[in-house]
Amino acid sequence: MKLALSILIATALMYGVSAGIQGAGSPLGPGRKYSTIERLQPERLRAVHLDRMRYAAARHEVTLKTGYTDYRAILHAHAEDSSHTGGTRTELLQAALKAGVNIVMLTDHVRPGRDFINDSWKGLHQGVLFIPGAESEGFLVYPRVSTASNTWKTRDEYIKLIKQDGGNIFLSHAEERLDWPQDELDGMEIYNHHTDVKDEGEFNIWLRGALTNADRLRLLQTALTDYPEEVFSAQQDYLSAIIGKWDRDSRKHRLTGVAANDCHHNQVFTVTVHDENSVDVEYITSAPTKTTITANQIEGVRRLVSGLKPGELIARLDFDPYERSFKYVATHVLSANLSEAAIREALAMGHAYVAHDWICDSSGFAFVAMKGSRKLAEMGDELKYEGGLSLVCALPVEADLKLFRNGVPILTKNGNRLEYKVTDSGIYRLEAWLMLDSESRPWIYSNPVYVRGN
Repeated sequence: MKLALSILIATALMYGVSAGIQGAGSPLGPGRKYSTIERLQPERLRAVHLDRMRYAAARHEVTLKTGYTDYRAILHAHAEDSSHTGGTRTELLQAALKAGVNIVMLTDHVRPGRDFINDSWKGLHQGVLFIPGAESEGFLVYPRVSTASNTWKTRDEYIKLIKQDGGNIFLSHAEERLDWPQDELDGMEIYNHHTDVKDEGEFNIWLRGALTNADRLRLLQTALTDYPEEVFSAQQDYLSAIIGKWDRDSRKHRLTGVAANDCHHNQVFTVTVHDENSVDVEYITSAPTKTTITANQIEGVRRLVSGLKPGELIARLDFDPYERSFKYVATHVLSANLSEAAIREALAMGHAYVAHDWICDSSGFAFVAMKGSRKLAEMGDELKYEGGLSLVCALPVEADLKLFRNGVPILTKNGNRLEYKVTDSGIYRLEAWLMLDSESRPWIYSNPVYVRGN
């Protein structure tokens, strides 16, 4: 998550509940039965947790092999790059080691006087591969060499600059750029966590109230302690407009779908006693910020400070430590080895898939084109249509599977394996959804297999 949530909370704290809040009462997304606030209730969190444990116990090794190693990668990760970023690169590394992440693709906010390639981490650090890059001009950019001394006038010139010498570039925050062409790009973010929270106006109002309400604050503290990943994931949605753009643009050329964690470790809220009639709420907007809330503004403040001394901590809510973000969603890269060159090539080729691993570890997922027992193509590959061609997928647990051709669902099935006899050319991709607390949630998004006509 970026700073949008903190800005909305700050505005509401200073000017009232309705100020700056958008999206209250938004319709629920595909598969949802509950709002985010409902998902945060103790009984809902516990039900989700029990289902996650059930999937973990049922998980098995996938026998369909791709011939590649499945590396877990994090794209769109911020550290030490702006005043609204709370985390450090050392934190990123420690989180990667704990979360089983193999690759961190850093994404700095571009600032004058800072070279986001040469002034960053690069190469292996305790076995984790770091690739430096930036969030710039509407893209995630990972050039091979520094661009600090370069200039450009147009978007096309910038794309060419990044891609020279084998650099990678992906459309970022596609919700703001649904009409942008992608002909020369490697791919696009098909899921971005910050994007997913933008429509959470009702939740923002609820959270604003929780920071000055003793009962609600206690509920959140307990929930974050007992069910940290379930709380972090309560806002998860299927981003239909972005998936639609991916499907449309993939029909024109190959386009790798990646996940954007958009993590900063900046969603931390601290509530302390200011005096006998007020509290201080600390958070990060464009920079670390403190707001004093009085009992005259919100009656619940009197109960919060009762019996406490100035400066005493009432609560600290840390929603987004890097480890939690890394476990939430990842881009799985299928590569022969963990070298920067191999990972860059795999991403450019579309040898990857996106998964919400917080639900269940997706490692080993396979989606391939076969003829008989011979594998002809991997995710991201192109091949010509021929008789006897089949698409096969395999997963570590049973799920609701949806096979798409040119963006249109053509087959649904529940199971841990799917086989489909191809009868026509097209762009084929697969989604896997899992049930959590009687809600259907997106779990895996494959990249397409491109079956071309003669």
